[in-house]
Amino acid sequence: MVQRQQEISVYGVIVQDHQILLVQKSSGPNKGLWDLPGGKIQFGESPDTTLIREVLEETGLEISTVSYLKSDAQVVNYTDPEHGKMTMHLVGFIFKVKPKHTLSLAPKEDDVDLICTKWCDYSELDVDTLSPFLQELLLDGITI
Repeated sequence: MVQRQQEISVYGVIVQDHQILLVQKSSGPNKGLWDLPGGKIQFGESPDTTLIREVLEETGLEISTVSYLKSDAQVVNYTDPEHGKMTMHLVGFIFKVKPKHTLSLAPKEDDVDLICTKWCDYSELDVDTLSPFLQELLLDGITI
């Protein structure tokens, strides 16, 4: 039997010197793909609080300003090692984020959800290695 689950998340677009900050996920439906820093809104959290927490956890960066870019939703089928076949309804709110400074880029070493974090030139982006939300953002031509 296929389990169905809905997940509401926030993501931050962080750009510096024509490079975008990406994280590579180690689990979930986007396993192995490059994605924006961010994650699931926990019970009782506001989107802003979640974004501040997730960006700090995944990159070590503190946020100074946040502005809303867009929202998106997708349905993804995948096999979870613990729960088996799943259909996920992913809802994402995407924000443009300005960090206080980028010198402190230091993702949590024990983060089980990440493989790595890196700055990437736009010319290096391969659409086949990007999460669906990031693909949509770039295809929409949103100026970031």
